[in-house]
Amino acid sequence: MEEFIEYNRENVLKTYEEMGDALKARNTENTEKFRKGSFTLKFQSEGDRRIRIKQIKHSFLFGSTAFMLGSFEDDPSKESVFKEKFAGICNQAVVPFYWSDLEPEEGKLRFDKNSEYIYRRPTPDSVLEFCSEYGLEPKGHCLLWHISLPGWLSKYSPEVRKRLVEKRFREISERYADKIPSFDIVNESCSFQPKADKVLFPDSEEYALELGNKYFPNNRKILNETNEAIWYSYFRTGKYMPFNMQLKDFIRRGLPFDEIGIQYHIFAKEQDLMKVGGDRFASPYRSFIDASSMMGVLDMLDAYNKPMHISEITIPSYWGGNAVHEDAQAALTEILYRIWFATPNMKSIVWWNLVDGYAAYAPHGVGVGENKYGGGLLRYDLSEKPAYKVLDKLINNEWHTEIDDKCSGTDYSFRGFYGDYVIETEEESGHRTHRVSFDSDGCEVLVNTEE
Repeated sequence: MEEFIEYNRENVLKTYEEMGDALKARNTENTEKFRKGSFTLKFQSEGDRRIRIKQIKHSFLFGSTAFMLGSFEDDPSKESVFKEKFAGICNQAVVPFYWSDLEPEEGKLRFDKNSEYIYRRPTPDSVLEFCSEYGLEPKGHCLLWHISLPGWLSKYSPEVRKRLVEKRFREISERYADKIPSFDIVNESCSFQPKADKVLFPDSEEYALELGNKYFPNNRKILNETNEAIWYSYFRTGKYMPFNMQLKDFIRRGLPFDEIGIQYHIFAKEQDLMKVGGDRFASPYRSFIDASSMMGVLDMLDAYNKPMHISEITIPSYWGGNAVHEDAQAALTEILYRIWFATPNMKSIVWWNLVDGYAAYAPHGVGVGENKYGGGLLRYDLSEKPAYKVLDKLINNEWHTEIDDKCSGTDYSFRGFYGDYVIETEEESGHRTHRVSFDSDGCEVLVNTEE
């Protein structure tokens, strides 16, 4: 007989108790091994000096979608708060390239920031301006997705659609290939291949990968997949989950892609997510908080030795009504970010809807569509939820390097997280500030302390 337990902090923590100390040890060991390095500052001369070392940016990418830029129609004053909260925990911003909204009218591309306004679809130029202002790395999403097609495309034959897909890739490449380091080349092709073949043309995902290689040779090209082909399927079939089979097939045939994107949207009812006992096949949604499934998927995909991304995240804090479970959301967020950050080939973690009440396909502030899950890190009024505070603590405190020390030799060695640093030195000859990057273990940087 199946029962379900309440989605609260205590019960969320219990779902990972089975791995207990082993999981904690794994996270600690891997974080130290894969996210930190030994670095050395080399000075031109000996002498007593004070050194202040402060990390200002992670190499690891903590991201979110920048879709709400310029879209707070109900309260424009939220715009500046959104930007500051975004940059407070993120160093990566997802840039929307949905075809239906980038080219709603054939031949009229919404690249420029002065283009026609569309809710939750700021122009690429607008997002890049935001990234430049706040020091964020942009990521393009997505170049081909069968769901986001402009209405005018349907009037063409599959052969013409194919040519128009190439035109789209070429136009985006010409304007953004040198500005955006990475793109989701294909989105959700494994879960919905039959539908994609119908609305586009046969083997559209393979063709998109070939175009990605042709037009974005120097960009990181990501194959991004959804829940159905990963978590649900692994829970039931293990290594035979469809996305794993697709990866094996693509690699065997030499189809070009560089990195692996893994979505993690908990779009499930509370009773389905929190089922206990009974037939494990009855609710695939249980896979989201099943520790063995989580580690099984990560270990399986990590074995491909390609950079990985938790590319889209929704972790609920309520299911409509008045029942709020913000502490449960925070608990699960902390558990998962610790696991993902400690996964060897993981490169980025991208939260999807940063703010509650502004999800796609729903009126502002109304608990329907994706809004009903309360999957934001900020409430509708942009106040911080416990999950935001958890990530702030992890990213800006626990996973952060800051040192204040003295030295007298020509070398000063320390261990820290990979990223960008400000180094301040004080000595008889004066006070100097240096900006350096430590991106590999054993990295040495010459600090010029002479005029």
